[in-house]
Amino acid sequence: MTERDAPTEPSRRRVLAAAGVGLAGALAGCGYRPGGGDLAWESSLGGGGLFGPGDRWFRPVGDRLFVVRNRSGRTYDFEDDAWRDYENAGVTALDPTGETRLEAETERQAAGPPAVTEGAVVVPVAGDRVTAIDRETAAFDLDDPGVDDGGSGTDEPDPIRWQVDIGAATADESSGSDGSTESDDGATDDGPPASVDAVRASDRVVAAVLPDDTVVLDAETGDRAFDLAAAWPGVTELGPGAVAPDRVAIDGEDVWVVVTGLDAASGSDADAVLARFDPTGERRVIRPLSSGADWLVVVDDTVVVGNTSGDSVRGFDRDLDRLFALDVPTPRERPPLVEGGGSDDAAGACVYLRRGETARALDVAAGEIAWERDGLPASRPFAADERGIYAVGREAVREGSRETRPVIVAVGVGGGERWSAPLPDGVRVEALFAVGDRLLVVDGEELYGFRAAPGERWSLL
Repeated sequence: MTERDAPTEPSRRRVLAAAGVGLAGALAGCGYRPGGGDLAWESSLGGGGLFGPGDRWFRPVGDRLFVVRNRSGRTYDFEDDAWRDYENAGVTALDPTGETRLEAETERQAAGPPAVTEGAVVVPVAGDRVTAIDRETAAFDLDDPGVDDGGSGTDEPDPIRWQVDIGAATADESSGSDGSTESDDGATDDGPPASVDAVRASDRVVAAVLPDDTVVLDAETGDRAFDLAAAWPGVTELGPGAVAPDRVAIDGEDVWVVVTGLDAASGSDADAVLARFDPTGERRVIRPLSSGADWLVVVDDTVVVGNTSGDSVRGFDRDLDRLFALDVPTPRERPPLVEGGGSDDAAGACVYLRRGETARALDVAAGEIAWERDGLPASRPFAADERGIYAVGREAVREGSRETRPVIVAVGVGGGERWSAPLPDGVRVEALFAVGDRLLVVDGEELYGFRAAPGERWSLL
């Protein structure tokens, strides 16, 4: 939507999108009202650098879609009067209108998706580093004529809140006052750099998940709080695969983790152990899980744990007393969750379980499956918000026809269809996100914004 993101030549899809929006505007005086699934806008995500597009990750949070994209190329250093090669990641946040509301960059290329809190965007980057970007400092208003003036000479605050090398032995050895390491190559005196598989974060703590440990940091300063292995009584180190990103969650100041492979010497001989740690590393509560776990989420003070091989979902309170246990087909990866909404058409806290072509809504408060919906292609993405879920399906081009076309389907909080609408010609859905009152569709380098509210497409004036 911005000038810097626009391609130099209008694409066929852009022409189609403009035609669709123009047609809607022309019909507005003839009784047309935009409805769910109608195209509102299209923009370009932009390239990944002079050397071609890089890896990218998306994270929808509230009314923003955060995009982290690896970049590489050359930039001119005016101070040294020389060209410099660079490899880093650009971090942006888009609002429901497609406008960019935050921009920053990391010092290295990203290694995975970000974690987003009210105050920060936390990104795992190459080597063993975690970088925290301050959202308030990195945000800007595109309507402000003084933004990006390039020649004002005004010193702008650095949006990097801190950056920490996770492989360092202690916070004192690894970081200065801003939490960054003295060495920029990720190396330490303690062996090869660790690999950060993922990050989890709140405004209180950040957890960097490694293949054989989890390192917890202070979210404000980046100071090292504790290592999971060292904090676990009777354990000196955890074996490979003992922890995994989908089995670590953060809720406020608490760190929840499912650990596998513990032996009797550590206090458990179960297949897996679920535990809660406070910000200092004190283990507050523990529960053996005899049937194991593939993922956990925390929503509205309820810990939900899923096990694919056993097709089971269990819910626990914060003291890990069991609230419910369900035998239900369970996804292998952490499912999307929606906290309770405040509007009339909003659901309570839900975890959406998708397995094959069936999606099920787990009502967390009731501890039961509220509804299930079949016929959602397993290869297609879906999104969720407080109004329900959105998925890509297929419908007949006309009644009785064998020819089909892709459509976006909105399923409400009760399991009924709210609306469905065909996708514009030529648009493929690589990723789908619910952001504010829009559905954002990623198709290669193109980003489309569709209306999420049902509305009425035709009315009599």
